[in-house]
Amino acid sequence: MVHYSVIEKLRKQAQVSYEDAREALEMTEWDVLDAYVWLEARGKVGSMVVEEEAEENTENYVEEKKEETMNNENVKQDENLIAKLLRMGRENRLVARNKNGRMGSLSIWGLVFVVLFFRKAALILFLFGLLMQVKFSFEGPDMKKPRTNN
Repeated sequence: MVHYSVIEKLRKQAQVSYEDAREALEMTEWDVLDAYVWLEARGKVGSMVVEEEAEENTENYVEEKKEETMNNENVKQDENLIAKLLRMGRENRLVARNKNGRMGSLSIWGLVFVVLFFRKAALILFLFGLLMQVKFSFEGPDMKKPRTNN
């Protein structure tokens, strides 16, 4: 166990492989300073990137790529959701009908605009339509039923 920690210490300081550090220590009777000099004499000091640093860099790169991929997927999901909402608001409509047939229709986005900016007028028109026996329904490709309040 003692030898392992000495080998690791030399390996990190000299930036050599485990085998080279062990060989140098065995040749110098486990003297760290002499082993370092022995490795320098053979031109092995600093010849290898420390494995831990390489592993750490690889792990950091993998983590960054995972985060980037997750962010890209979230952005794509958000873009898909926004595009779907825009399409649904454009293609689906609120339809008003009386006894004689269809009176008019308004896209969902038009309805949202009217309700947001002309609340009182929209409420008065809706109540007036109900008093006049106008039936309101939502129609479009995304509606399950062609009429919602028969």
